Amino acid sequence: MKKLYRILSIPCFLFIVACENIEDINVNPNNAEDVSSNYVLTYVLTETAKAYNNLGREGENISGAMQYSQRGTDFQALRVNSYDWAPEAWGNYYEILRNNELIYNKAEEEDHKFFQGVALVMRSFIFGLVTDLYGDCPYSESLSANDEIFFPKFDEQQTIYKGILEDLRTANELLTNVDLSSSPIAASADVFYGGNPEKWRMFANSLRLRYAMRLDNKRSEMNALGINTVAEFTAASAFVFQDGSDSAVMEFLGVAGYNAAPGGSLNSSNPGFSNKPCATLVDKLVSIQDPRLERWVLPVVRQWDDTVTEPTPLDYVNIYGEPQDVTRVPPIAGNTLPIDYSLYVGLPPGLAGSIALGYNKGGDVTQFPSEGSPYISFLHGRYRENVEDYVKVRLMTYSEVEFLLAEAALKGDFGISGGADVHYQNAIKASWDDYGVDLANSGNDFTAYYSNQDVDLNGATDKLERIISQKWISGWMGIESWFDWRRTGYPDLQTGPVTLYGDKLPLRYMYPSPNLDPKYLANYNEAVERLEITPNVPTGQSGDHSYSKMWLLQGTGKPWN
Repeated sequence: MKKLYRILSIPCFLFIVACENIEDINVNPNNAEDVSSNYVLTYVLTETAKAYNNLGREGENISGAMQYSQRGTDFQALRVNSYDWAPEAWGNYYEILRNNELIYNKAEEEDHKFFQGVALVMRSFIFGLVTDLYGDCPYSESLSANDEIFFPKFDEQQTIYKGILEDLRTANELLTNVDLSSSPIAASADVFYGGNPEKWRMFANSLRLRYAMRLDNKRSEMNALGINTVAEFTAASAFVFQDGSDSAVMEFLGVAGYNAAPGGSLNSSNPGFSNKPCATLVDKLVSIQDPRLERWVLPVVRQWDDTVTEPTPLDYVNIYGEPQDVTRVPPIAGNTLPIDYSLYVGLPPGLAGSIALGYNKGGDVTQFPSEGSPYISFLHGRYRENVEDYVKVRLMTYSEVEFLLAEAALKGDFGISGGADVHYQNAIKASWDDYGVDLANSGNDFTAYYSNQDVDLNGATDKLERIISQKWISGWMGIESWFDWRRTGYPDLQTGPVTLYGDKLPLRYMYPSPNLDPKYLANYNEAVERLEITPNVPTGQSGDHSYSKMWLLQGTGKPWN
């Protein structure tokens, strides 16, 4: 795990030497043809991390769909809370891939095993992200502009996943026993692992677990392409993340906008109070007495309390020793509106703006600052900082690996050592550790937590649902929970009243607004034809819709028939 370093421009120096040949000096210094892979690698890693992080951050589409957060009443609230998703650009991903290809091609020429392996891992991560989001997409021809292929075909999704797993398998081989004396790397360029090939090998194999399990509902179709997803998972599990220090995580520096957390003052002139913690997650955390709640969410500023007759300050300090300003207030006489007496109150999903504005105010007509209702919890203040210990870019974590192993152990045919319960507990503990929940603290006793009948795996009637639901909690403000929900239907999230397209969550990102060139349109239309239109897609609308099923979901009955 490394901090987000500044992306340096390549310095150009002009040396004037009288005896130099004209051929040697007649080179444009601003058109560098031989750029160090170290420079390019820093760009690829930091830009990938920021792009991935922004997909899941509070107030965005996936965070709203997975009910980590909800928008309040700002001008973007209806778009997010009603799942009115628009076409999403993907140019940034392909720009990163083009730079990554420079690393790979140069490494192949120089037989540089480390850079080859790292480039394949990042190629797999980014292409995997694009196809996970959109479905079929440019892949095999997407980096072929030098061959005058300017309108690449949209490869079928199964072909892309096949290539991803093959590339990750190759990366594992390349990164095994790398001799850094013959394959040097500037440690500062690798902002994930400081040039450690073993960590990158673990990342490659951990991603193999992610994608082998993502394809679990498509075993037979992948077998027909020569990919045995169970064998891939089993082989990869031999060398994956072993603890939190192995996770693919990047910290923010917080000294300028490009290396600061997105919610801080360097990137947001107004604090993000419009992004509220969602009641779905808050209520779940409260019900199971989960200590992560107080890392992520603040108590209400004004708590309804029918045991007081006038506003009374509450001397409240959370379990981490952080004092919080809370005032207990009596219900207003004659009020008929529902009120929530809880100390932690999230905003329910999918409320109309007028209702969200007055939610839980209980008849209080006091004018509060915009999005500043004291009767709804705010996200913890750390999400309004430029840099903070627990606000990081988490591309893949040890916790996720243990959840994947728990799921595989539960299914029984992956040859995973250790029972599902052991891996499940390891996964939760790893998530606690990610957010500084001290297992030795008597107030955060894991044994007591695990004894809760809604946490203990052994007491679950549907063990897979229990695993995926805890994985959803641990994936706070991430996007992997959306992909898990699509393939399992868990957790069973219910939509709110303003949902535009029925009672289901969206399934995919819509393609970028199509280029009008006939060659591009032909490729685009062919990809859209391969999408399966669900009843949630309004009659007469294009199949390129957020509720159409990509190949990955077709025929699986997930997340719904």
